[in-house]
Amino acid sequence: MIDTRRNRLNQILKRIDHPSLCFYAFVAFLTLVFFTGGGSRDDVQSLVILRPLAVLFCAYALTCMRPEHLKGRTFSVYIVFAILLLMLLQLIPLPPSIWVELPSREMFATIANTAGIEQPWRPLTLSPSRTLNSLFSLSVPLAAMLLYLNLSEARRKEAIIVVMGLCLISALLAVFQLAGSSRGPLYLYRITNFGGGVGLFANRNHQAIILASTIVMIGWYVAFLRPTEKLATLKFYGGIATIFVIVPLIFVTGSRAGLLLMAPGLLAAMLFIYFGRYSDEIRRNKVANAKRKAQFISSRNLVLLGSIATVVTTGALSVYFSRSFAFDRLFGGNVIGELRLQLLPILQTMLHDYFPWGSGFGTFEHVYKIYEPKELLNPTYLNQAHNDWLQFSIEGGAPAVSIGLVAAIWFIAQLANLARYWRLSRYTKYTGLMAAIVMLFFLAGSIGDYPLRVPSIITVFLIFACILGDSVRSVKRNAMQDS
Repeated sequence: MIDTRRNRLNQILKRIDHPSLCFYAFVAFLTLVFFTGGGSRDDVQSLVILRPLAVLFCAYALTCMRPEHLKGRTFSVYIVFAILLLMLLQLIPLPPSIWVELPSREMFATIANTAGIEQPWRPLTLSPSRTLNSLFSLSVPLAAMLLYLNLSEARRKEAIIVVMGLCLISALLAVFQLAGSSRGPLYLYRITNFGGGVGLFANRNHQAIILASTIVMIGWYVAFLRPTEKLATLKFYGGIATIFVIVPLIFVTGSRAGLLLMAPGLLAAMLFIYFGRYSDEIRRNKVANAKRKAQFISSRNLVLLGSIATVVTTGALSVYFSRSFAFDRLFGGNVIGELRLQLLPILQTMLHDYFPWGSGFGTFEHVYKIYEPKELLNPTYLNQAHNDWLQFSIEGGAPAVSIGLVAAIWFIAQLANLARYWRLSRYTKYTGLMAAIVMLFFLAGSIGDYPLRVPSIITVFLIFACILGDSVRSVKRNAMQDS
């Protein structure tokens, strides 16, 4: 009887961790994240659906996990668990004698003493509910990473295509939003940039950063198609045409971050296309047929020059016809830009006051009110610092900075390995480079905004961290086999 049940259990486990089922689970969850996790606020109603399902997908991924899936691929998971552990430590109640000695807690102790209230045991965080919310928010990227780690090697490239496809859906939705009512049903969030092409997001900056990253993904995808692949020519030129559609969308979002990132994104896409497998093999075929002509008027040279000309023309027309809100915001003064500059001294003061233990993850909105000067008081309120590098340090203190430094060292080491084995690898190195560029875009966007506090964007960021690690390992393995 026991053997029969054990056999049935083994059969069920074999079915649920089938490679195809693991991939479909990854696709389903990522689709759910993009359609319900496009806002950074903690009162977004769709989070009631997303987070419990993220926990279930985590359980499924752990059920399918095998030791070989994790071998040499766990760094990103460790970073997430380190942040999770730090949040748990911030929630542990401390005795009053210790709590009052923490930086910038004197004011709270004085208020309690003046009111005649006995000092209770309190956690390190100044807002336990917000820190608990931040803790639960990690379930979303963690589930996505675990699902990705379960994918077979053949499915990992398809995972990138899934991410790219969802980003393109966001771009398509933005087109319909711009064409429709400024407060129509196509806007998914109650607090959003109505009238703009925000796509699946609540904030135009986050949409623009994703679109700039999508340009890089498309450049990588079309560059490394095989000429013998089905519909390869259609995919190649269709992908390039899609880039030309994304460029004006970035202009009309009104995001300076998107505009600034679009230029390096286009450059990266052009270089991928120029050095890619598809255009390279086409070029070699043409050289064999007509040497001199093919050297001067090759497929990839035409693509490169045509791309530059089209992008420059599109940008110039957008500015000329006054459709480029991002261009106007980049070179013209605005209230938000001035506010961010005025915030810097305040953020530096907060960092100094709460260092080294931090104020607690998710507490910025409440803590900022203590420091908010009367000159900056207005009908709206500041829920994020608009500089995630500083906000992460304010809320997490020295432990968070240490985790960030470890992650930065790992990232630099991956790029160093990529450069070291560059000449000994062919096309896998470009996948790693593409993943690194997308990650850098999100990190650069965090200087003046908070894209990594959006569930869908932090999910993409950590998936691409796994992709970067996988690509570097593959490059090193291939180089050792060739040596």
